[in-house]
Amino acid sequence: MKPKTSATLLLALIFLLGGVAGAVSHYLYSQRASAAHRPSRPPGPQEIVDQMAQDLKLDAVQKDQFKTIIGRSREKYRSLSQQFRPSYDTIRQETRQQMRAVLREDQLTRFEEIVREMDARFRDRSRRGEREPK
Repeated sequence: MKPKTSATLLLALIFLLGGVAGAVSHYLYSQRASAAHRPSRPPGPQEIVDQMAQDLKLDAVQKDQFKTIIGRSREKYRSLSQQFRPSYDTIRQETRQQMRAVLREDQLTRFEEIVREMDARFRDRSRRGEREPK
């Protein structure tokens, strides 16, 4: 083979390998980035029971008992949350008022949009039975 042809083929191969490496790198990066941005949610009662059953090798009766115990516990947490919700809401409103006092007039419109978006996400999570983020 002529040196000029060999150099051209080598250059084409290097270019092709660079493209493949770039594509693979982009794919891996996008997978990791999208996984990091997925909202995590707490495990549901069935997921907890299934994990415990697997880890502890629970029999069917034990699984049913665990499910009942977790269900009762969740109801107690829900009741407690409803009891303290007004206090959390008061603190949230006080905090927002303090933030509004710091913002310029041109920033207030965007701030109110952000607050509405946050409240909408919270309502959606509440309807699905998920917890509010800490």
